[in-house]
Amino acid sequence: MSSNDAQQIERANATGRTPVVFVHGLWLLPSSWHRWVAHFKGAGFAPVSLSWPDDPETVAEANAHPEVFAGKTVGQVADHLEG
Repeated sequence: MSSNDAQQIERANATGRTPVVFVHGLWLLPSSWHRWVAHFKGAGFAPVSLSWPDDPETVAEANAHPEVFAGKTVGQVADHLEG
């Protein structure tokens, strides 16, 4: 789990609000959920948008290194998120 994921989870847990967890699909990044995160936060929830293993930090990095998305399995992603 990335440090950003851990920080989001810690902040969400500290609020006492109902958590909403967003998990992106293949070839996307956690930032693809930003509008929904804002919407749910405004509605009183504690949203988090989690990463996959080895997710680049930015879209520019993802475009520069698309190979990081290759070969990921559902099991790897599930294990990463479970952590």
